[in-house]
Amino acid sequence: MITLFCSNKLQKYIGFKENQAKQDHLSELNNWNGHLFIINRKKCLFFMNHETYFSFVVYDIKKPDIKRINELFINGLITELQKLELITPEQEELVKSKFTEVFLHSSINNRKIIGNMNNLIQITEYYKYNYDNFQDFLSHDTSLNTYLLRKDEYFYAKDAMKDKVEQLFKENVNG
Repeated sequence: MITLFCSNKLQKYIGFKENQAKQDHLSELNNWNGHLFIINRKKCLFFMNHETYFSFVVYDIKKPDIKRINELFINGLITELQKLELITPEQEELVKSKFTEVFLHSSINNRKIIGNMNNLIQITEYYKYNYDNFQDFLSHDTSLNTYLLRKDEYFYAKDAMKDKVEQLFKENVNG
């Protein structure tokens, strides 16, 4: 189960009500921030993991798509993990079974996470000028998770997520 902390902009777009929110504190890998932004006049969802700062973008969102936010999130996460070669096709099914639900929650206003999200969104917006088809860029590019980020010390989101995914699969084998 995933807990998605929604920015005010995303909450407003979803029509989010606080009493609909639930939270899962079982794992840092389960806590994500979500934000709505516009690029090339298309609405996009930006997701960032709290622990690893691993990020991905879901491009060209329409209002009816929000009803499928679980599916959008899980498919986006798996696609990004596959692009970075962090999971195999066999492991994809385990990830899908592990993260079946997305619970919405209001933002926790973590300034480090929000600052890193805004930075990566600006970088993403910069790339729009270099590509005719931005959707193709997002489906093949891995740059969001290869920037040097800082939490307590400097690290790459790709490497941090790789460690968490390996732990997830070890837990499944042992548990």
